[in-house]
Amino acid sequence: MPILVIANSNVKHILGAGEYPIRVRQCKEATEALSKVNLLVKSLRDASLDDIDAAALLGALVGILLRRAHHVVSENVRTVKAADAWVRGNWDSVGKLMNKSHLSMKDDYEVSCDEIDILVELAQNFDGVYGSRITGGGFGGCTVMLMKKNAAQGLINCLNKEYEVKTGTKCNCFVTSPTDGAIAVNL
Repeated sequence: MPILVIANSNVKHILGAGEYPIRVRQCKEATEALSKVNLLVKSLRDASLDDIDAAALLGALVGILLRRAHHVVSENVRTVKAADAWVRGNWDSVGKLMNKSHLSMKDDYEVSCDEIDILVELAQNFDGVYGSRITGGGFGGCTVMLMKKNAAQGLINCLNKEYEVKTGTKCNCFVTSPTDGAIAVNL
């Protein structure tokens, strides 16, 4: 079973200010455009990649709104695929999906930052890491790495050293293990 390493970039973010509300508005606008192409789309979670392609082809969804919608819908697809790969124990597939997720959050949703990208790149190039991505709301915060247990301390050492060299800031790392989610307990 793999483990998770969390790395805190120590870049502070305030999600209620700045870019985050803009992303919310852009997603609402993209939903409105998609609902004109497919009446069943009431939220981006209702849209498919085919809906996005159709809206783009018709010119109803272009530019930044197309990229925002593409990120959200493709992220939903990746999440379902990752859950399936997780159940099958296919860590390589889960890792590749995590890497694609980060790229989409960086390029299509534009919620990453240089410090996060450095942590992700260092991890993605470290032997024993299946995948790495930003986690949380973006604009700073943490990355998460799915990796082989025996490589964790080496990765943490690498991140501690290289991140400070590249950014002038220390990162904080910790190891955790994935477990089953919360369950109801009868008392």
